[in-house]
Amino acid sequence: MGGEGFLVSPQVMHETVDGETIIIDLSSGTYYSLRGSAPAIWDALARGAGSAAIVTALEDAYDAEPGSIEASVAGLVRQLESERLIAPGTAPAAPIPTFEPGGDGTFEEPQLEKYEDLQDIILLDPVHRVDDAGWPHAAPAAADGA
Repeated sequence: MGGEGFLVSPQVMHETVDGETIIIDLSSGTYYSLRGSAPAIWDALARGAGSAAIVTALEDAYDAEPGSIEASVAGLVRQLESERLIAPGTAPAAPIPTFEPGGDGTFEEPQLEKYEDLQDIILLDPVHRVDDAGWPHAAPAAADGA
């Protein structure tokens, strides 16, 4: 796992509340829940940290089997990429992430849960009609007047 960085898709909105991160893909209406260590990993990715820096910081904060944290981060990154929530890219230089162990200090596996039950409702909201820069930049009106 290299030190590559990632960019959050401009079609994505996210918010963390009470240790759970909710991500909404405005282009599909799909929403996601991040649990376990996933909210902290997402936050570090969204701030421009690369996978290698995240793994190192997590390994410094938690006791875990050798290679298990790296495998967990790589797995979550693959899932986020396959869902098109992030893409490889060069983000502004990010500070080295730090993680504060909660509870008993045991590393929690990152979890990504996908929900498609509200797609029709989410897609009714005009906030999803944005240009490549993302919200709040509205997409140009169609040439046919629609």
